[in-house]
Amino acid sequence: MTTDDAVAFARTASHRRGEEPVATHLRARVLDTLAAATAGYRLPTADILRTYATDRFADAVDATLLDGTGTRVSLEAATLVNATAANALDIDDGHREVKGHPAAVVVPAALAAAEAADATVGEFLDAVLVGYELGVRAGLAIHATDAVYTGTGSWGAVGAAAAVGRLRNHDPETLAAALGTAEYHAPRTPIMRGVEKPGMTKDGIGWGSYAGTAAALLAERGFTGSGTVFDEATVAVTDSLGEQFHVTEGYLKPYPCCRWAQPGVAASLDLRERARFDPEAIERVEVETFAEATHLGTRAPDSPEASEYSYPYPVAVALARGRFTPADLEASARGDDAVRRLAERVDLVVDEGLDDRFPAECLARVTVETPAETYRSDVRRPPGAREQPLTRAERGEKARRLLAPTVDAAAVETLRETLRKPDQPVRALLTPWSDSA
Repeated sequence: MTTDDAVAFARTASHRRGEEPVATHLRARVLDTLAAATAGYRLPTADILRTYATDRFADAVDATLLDGTGTRVSLEAATLVNATAANALDIDDGHREVKGHPAAVVVPAALAAAEAADATVGEFLDAVLVGYELGVRAGLAIHATDAVYTGTGSWGAVGAAAAVGRLRNHDPETLAAALGTAEYHAPRTPIMRGVEKPGMTKDGIGWGSYAGTAAALLAERGFTGSGTVFDEATVAVTDSLGEQFHVTEGYLKPYPCCRWAQPGVAASLDLRERARFDPEAIERVEVETFAEATHLGTRAPDSPEASEYSYPYPVAVALARGRFTPADLEASARGDDAVRRLAERVDLVVDEGLDDRFPAECLARVTVETPAETYRSDVRRPPGAREQPLTRAERGEKARRLLAPTVDAAAVETLRETLRKPDQPVRALLTPWSDSA
């Protein structure tokens, strides 16, 4: 299949056609992303981008920043900053097969474009749908064609361009140019470098979303692309368009850290609850998992990003405090001597059986050794996985926790209600952020 197939899908697909699970998953991912972005503004990463955007792009007032100040900037700037914030805590949605975060790169671009175009909620959701589906497929195609594991920004730009192009009513030729330019200009994101040397660059999500948005606006001015990976993919990624929906196959994350560490965090919390051991008595912790996860080796993180891309640190926090939340990314929490000592005792070990099951499954087993007894968990998958989805109540509680104190906790039900009203203006969806200004 080709770019033409992707363009046809992007121009016509709708969440209002087909089975209800597609729309349900779509709305859940939008709410999750809005909450993650709001909380992400509390980290220096988003604050730096916000300052940059308001300094450099404040002349236009197309779209709202999700920081609760009511600030409006250009379409491109809002996309860049909101998308960066959405991934800042590493608590945004993800997709196993493409090993990335589709919603964080697509939803902010679609939201900014929808607000700028005075679109409806239904039009916004349609744009998110086509962006999510084409973004994931671009990632699958790029990974298969190039055989290099790159982060979300490298393929998410295609999804962002599709979403923006849909909302701006691109004709087929213009949309094809937007998709091609987005892919060609998307950031190179060598993800394993970011895992081993964490920085604010992370998955390149903000810049991927920005590149997709800019590509759509350039295409409107006659800027042409060079085709897309869909024309040369070694896997038939567009054959299932309109039949298989990747948005129903993703996961939601309960903890603010890399997905690869989440099964170990969950297993540690299970052991702590079951065994009731004294964390100070722990002599050694062994985490058996897949090979990629063992690269998350930072034991004494010196930044929020290093904490998110650590395995020993969140496991140590879970064992010591019975939680791992955004508060545990703060400097005061990272400096806790008891947690640091425990993190030094965490060993990461490759289990061949678990390694063989990755990336289809993200699994871990945790063993805790104390002088009195050794405790061993079952093989654990992270809560929020396809096989163990978060309940509606759990999703709501996560959103309330992330939105507060920027947005009133009651906003969660208001947002859910608005997302179910396709004829409402998308500005109604942004009311909680405007009211909090």
